[in-house]
Amino acid sequence: MNGDKISQQQKSHVLELGKVTVFCIPSHKLDDPRYFDGHQTARMVTHEFLMHRFRAYTQSPTAVKGYWVDGQGQFVHDVMERFEVSFGSESEFDQLIEFLIDMCRRLNEDAIYVTRGGRSFLVQREASSSE
Repeated sequence: MNGDKISQQQKSHVLELGKVTVFCIPSHKLDDPRYFDGHQTARMVTHEFLMHRFRAYTQSPTAVKGYWVDGQGQFVHDVMERFEVSFGSESEFDQLIEFLIDMCRRLNEDAIYVTRGGRSFLVQREASSSE
């Protein structure tokens, strides 16, 4: 296709899904049931949420390495897995953010990194003091 231009003939073959949203969760916490009272895992809960809410997603099992400086000024790194979902509505984005806030709390993560439509966010476990 020519950039974002779609011909009249192609339009009937193309379904726009909306903006791509990507988030990363630490790999070593995805399959540990201790974070979900021993009954489920973060991977299971994430799969159920994304399939129920958006009916599709992509997950990259290849490790993604993240590096950052935490709130105490300490250098931190972790290996994460990348999840990608697309949707058009901001209310759907809000629902994903609520899900990720809960995931931060359950996994004892300070924040989860999210990108959406060219913008980056940290979804934090605790509300920011700048509010």
